[in-house]
Amino acid sequence: MRFRFLCKAAAAITLATAMVMASGCSSQEEDNTAEITVGPGDTLAEMTIQIGEETGKIRFKLFPEVAPKGVDNFVKLAENGYYNGKTIHRVIKDFMIQGGSLRGNGTGGTTADKTEIPRETNDRMRAYYGALGYAESSDGINSQFFIINNKTPFDIAKTAKNISSDLDEYKDRLTEEDKKTYTDYLAKLNATPEDVRAKYLSNGGAFSIDGNYTIFGQAIEGLDFLDKISQVEVSSGNPIDDEQGIASKPAVSVIIKKIEIATIPTITETEATTTTRKSIRPSATTPAPSDTTVTEATTSPDTAKVQ
Repeated sequence: MRFRFLCKAAAAITLATAMVMASGCSSQEEDNTAEITVGPGDTLAEMTIQIGEETGKIRFKLFPEVAPKGVDNFVKLAENGYYNGKTIHRVIKDFMIQGGSLRGNGTGGTTADKTEIPRETNDRMRAYYGALGYAESSDGINSQFFIINNKTPFDIAKTAKNISSDLDEYKDRLTEEDKKTYTDYLAKLNATPEDVRAKYLSNGGAFSIDGNYTIFGQAIEGLDFLDKISQVEVSSGNPIDDEQGIASKPAVSVIIKKIEIATIPTITETEATTTTRKSIRPSATTPAPSDTTVTEATTSPDTAKVQ
């Protein structure tokens, strides 16, 4: 129990009753494909971020069941104050925001225990809108994280059909390398389960990096503020993105003021009151993004898309 707003059991129970959407006294799902619920025993992270003079919060449910080492690292870094004053140094609209860099430009980072953290991927933890994951460098996972900000619905079945058609039409013009890239991506699309397809279609996300990075949390509150961060003006200044001709450095300061961690205490069924949390869904009026291809070699998710 670590948030100041959860420093007392009574406060924790108040939070639980305000946020739980469950049919019992505990949260059962262990992934972000099922309907997200919050209940006793769950670990939450509240990220306070300042854009210029405006401050807002994004709250996440963490998933230690599927990414135990990743969650442990994030929790320890947050509790030790590592993230306090660090920046959101990278903003790419309709893809993700990224922060936690040691030097504020995408270079440098650390792990809580100064040990290597393995990638923890899981078929049920997907890169949906609001997903919290680790960026990676050649040295592996460190302190840098990303949050998916693309909420445009993604139709996996339609995309697979279009790629299959293009492969048939242009197969004689493609290099063997390009042909393999498209064929592998088509196989990934076709292998996606129906419930995952449905969630990408309703929620949006970054399917291009699906399964390639450790996803260890899901935003449950504060998505409006995530959208606000995603709309900031950007310029050059992030070395790797500059090489790709992509502006991604916020023109205004975007500062992580603090990240607080809390575990909702276990309470009895008679003590628990459940309420429905608002669904994490994209706006029906969200315009479709333009296609963006980004390839990253440093600590960042790879955004290479095949359309």
